[in-house]
Amino acid sequence: MKSRWDWIPWLLVILTPVATFFLMQAQGVGWRITMFTAIVLTALLMWFLSLLPDFVPALIAMLSFLIFGLAPESVVLSGFSSTAFMLTLSILGLGVVVVESGLTRRYTLMLLHHLPANTFAHQLMVFSTGLLFTPTVPTIVGRAAIVGPVVEHIVHGWDARARRHASTMLYTTGLDSIHFLAPLFLTAAPGNLMVFALLPPQDQQAFDFLFWFFAASLTGIVLLWSYLFCSALFFRHAYRHVDIRKADIAQALGDLGPMRATEWWALIGVILLSLGIATINWHHIEVHLLALTVLCLMLFLGMLSRNDFIARIDWAFLFLLGSMIGIVATMNHLGIDRFIMGELSWLGVYMRQDFGLFVLALSAVFLLARLFIPLNQAIIVFAAALIPIASNAGISPWVVGFVLLILAETAFFPHQSPYIFLFDRLTSEVDHDLRRVQLFHLLLIPFKITAILIAIPFWHRIGVL
Repeated sequence: MKSRWDWIPWLLVILTPVATFFLMQAQGVGWRITMFTAIVLTALLMWFLSLLPDFVPALIAMLSFLIFGLAPESVVLSGFSSTAFMLTLSILGLGVVVVESGLTRRYTLMLLHHLPANTFAHQLMVFSTGLLFTPTVPTIVGRAAIVGPVVEHIVHGWDARARRHASTMLYTTGLDSIHFLAPLFLTAAPGNLMVFALLPPQDQQAFDFLFWFFAASLTGIVLLWSYLFCSALFFRHAYRHVDIRKADIAQALGDLGPMRATEWWALIGVILLSLGIATINWHHIEVHLLALTVLCLMLFLGMLSRNDFIARIDWAFLFLLGSMIGIVATMNHLGIDRFIMGELSWLGVYMRQDFGLFVLALSAVFLLARLFIPLNQAIIVFAAALIPIASNAGISPWVVGFVLLILAETAFFPHQSPYIFLFDRLTSEVDHDLRRVQLFHLLLIPFKITAILIAIPFWHRIGVL
């Protein structure tokens, strides 16, 4: 039901960019830069106020650039022919193949059948399931679709006492398993691919899948152990033996029958891509070409129907990604990146002289902004502003992007990270205490910052800082 006050956000979207335009013109700023700023500010306001789906403001901004002639079509539309766009399309397609084949359902049923019947074992299984699919299912929403039903199925099999004491723990573990360690893998989340797309070409070549994971590994180890420690401490009263109906699980496995050809080919596709990435230093074939080859093989074998290709791939995100790359390319074409670097050159010096203190300051500002700005939009805005500054300061822009990704995966409310809405729907019958979930996520913040600070000497050692 629409409110009579719904026109106020739209009035803000109209008046704020217009006022900004005339203010900048009065200050003598060039027409093209003024127009670019007004257009991007309009998109930011629409994102912040959630007036339209997130890809629509980006497309409107790109169309406005073309209408006002701010940059050639080859620049504005460059995102749709970029390496990052092709890689994302290929990984999204392969992720659909894995989910639709039924391979993930078979895997989770097998684990449930063989695991000990206690809440600790089930918690580890749920977290391991999310972690296993983190590098291969490239969207958090996709992993939510895998892990959410698993959480609900386990809780349904518990006795009443276990559900009363451990449901919040299992819900929290399932939610965190799909996003907490996502920054460690290039292909794990849309935000990672956005940061990759914003890196300079030489950094895109350097930070392939393997080197990305290597550079992130120490932070990942600290994050993993911190999570296990915090969870064991915070949910210590939730661990207990449960009576789970393994006969039902065995029946479900029996109903599935032997592995079908679609499952085998999905498994082969994941193995081929993993082996290709692992041996990239030997064959020197770029990751996006490997991923596209595997996707084309799956399409050739009929593993992804025309309808699934249209309906299951996240085209909205692909349009958002392509548009954002085009926006950044237009910004660079207009020289705005050089203007920002000139105005904020002091920040680059700050990064270089005391990166640890910079991380603390960035954490405070970014986490505050995340209370109001959704996940992908926050990553785009901060990464687009800070990555050029880091590059100009002689610091690998990947480090700044990686820090943003670690901090971005902190959410207390669904509007901060839309995949929470989906996970809540998939676990609608799992009772959980929202305040305890929020308190646990608050507890993790200092551990996240500590994991980043601990990795700084390591990054110096491998030449990233």
